[in-house]
Amino acid sequence: MMKLVTAAQMKAIDSRAIHEWQIPELILMENAGLAVVGVLKDKFPDLTKMNVTIVAGSGNNGGDGLVIARHLYNMGVAVKVFLLTERDHTESARVNLAILEKMAVKLYRIDNENSLHLFKATLNYTDIVIDAILGTGVNRPVSDMVAQVLGIINKRSCIKVAVDLPTGLNADTGEIWGSVLKADLTVTLALPKRGLLLNDGLSAAGEVIVADIGIPQAVVDAEAVGCTLLDAHYLESVLRPRERDSHKGRYGHLLTIGGSLGMSGGIALANNGALRAGAGVLTCAVPEKIYLPVAVQAPEVMVHPLPDAGTGFLHAEGMPQLLALLKDKDAVVIGPGLGHQPGMTELLAEIVQSVTCPLVIDADGLNLLAGHLDILDKASQPIIITPHPGEMARLTGMTTAQIQSSRLTVAQDFARAHGVWVVLKGAYTVIASPEGELWVNEIDSPALAMAGSGDVLSGILGALAAQGYAPSEVCTAAVNLHGQAGVLLQETVGAVSSRSGDLMEAITNIIRGVLS
Repeated sequence: MMKLVTAAQMKAIDSRAIHEWQIPELILMENAGLAVVGVLKDKFPDLTKMNVTIVAGSGNNGGDGLVIARHLYNMGVAVKVFLLTERDHTESARVNLAILEKMAVKLYRIDNENSLHLFKATLNYTDIVIDAILGTGVNRPVSDMVAQVLGIINKRSCIKVAVDLPTGLNADTGEIWGSVLKADLTVTLALPKRGLLLNDGLSAAGEVIVADIGIPQAVVDAEAVGCTLLDAHYLESVLRPRERDSHKGRYGHLLTIGGSLGMSGGIALANNGALRAGAGVLTCAVPEKIYLPVAVQAPEVMVHPLPDAGTGFLHAEGMPQLLALLKDKDAVVIGPGLGHQPGMTELLAEIVQSVTCPLVIDADGLNLLAGHLDILDKASQPIIITPHPGEMARLTGMTTAQIQSSRLTVAQDFARAHGVWVVLKGAYTVIASPEGELWVNEIDSPALAMAGSGDVLSGILGALAAQGYAPSEVCTAAVNLHGQAGVLLQETVGAVSSRSGDLMEAITNIIRGVLS
């Protein structure tokens, strides 16, 4: 796992490495340039036969570009450097520029229309263009000249590589500062930046590779980052193998509550997700009118029909039985397919107040909470909510666009305000703890963009909670497992043709691979 940092946090880490650990800035710049060259060599075996153009700014990001130019030139690569400088070079960048000036590297300045025409012409014969203009240093809309340069690059068919961050992208929010480079590959230095996984960063960055530049881990650990990136290896550190003398009682008793007339599929998917994620015993409470459609979906599930006054929805008539079912459970999931009928918000409030184990609230359970967030104050046990952006908008009174533009902040603020665990679904799902700690799952797939996918996730969450994993492990492992299953599904079935039911086999294969 890596920390996911803001521009200010990365600056503080760099400063600590330089001033407290006595690592010269020139060394870090040299390491950065070498790291990018290493990625280029791995990605492009014919690199020495390619034409490379580097656009370098005057800051340390530009200095990284100058180091790249030197090493490419020494490898025999045909490299040209265009200097896009609107202020004096930083000290370290100036040193590397002086070295290049003593070499035969072709250097040009972009400072007028004639130089722009030369740049355009050069790109016609360029295989790879490297953006080392601003990196994380942008804190305002890019200048007109920078915008023109970015526009020229974006219109070309050559491979576009960004150093650390595409120029014009906000390192913290992923918003565009006027114009942005549309990179095919971003080699981000030392640690991933938040903006690469948020908003426009998702499309602007292209493939993202994190490159080590020699900053000691102790330097990183000294910074209170509070946001962790979950990678493809995360599950290996969390999931526990089962002992030879295992029995079902060791792995928890999960209760799922949901389903309604015409919407029995959601709770069935949650049940199957929970079974595949290892729930020891599973009881499912549904309105009696949909008992049979749910019961036939999984014979392993003890389906309990609740009196529903003939409505096919959760009803006050069934509450005494439901409250009895809450006893002695290790985790509860409520919401998939639940529906939204008069009086159900009050029933949800009673469940939240009565439950004595971790509670996952999903789907229609979240819609019942909207406008009634005081219900969460009645909980005495950990609560996990799993909104997609639309549901989060209803919970907060914000627009979906506002949610998407500030995913980390929104999840963090809500979790702190209401003392709950927030799993904000979407591309790169965000997890926030009641204390404000954040995780972002980098394993994701468009194959998960389908009805029922979230129901499967709620089942996985419930299964892990029932097995006794800590809330942080429940949320992070469930989201990561769900994401990896989506990736596997995309590879085997395809993103377009995948169904939520297909996730079950994928979940099985991922867990087997981790624990084998």
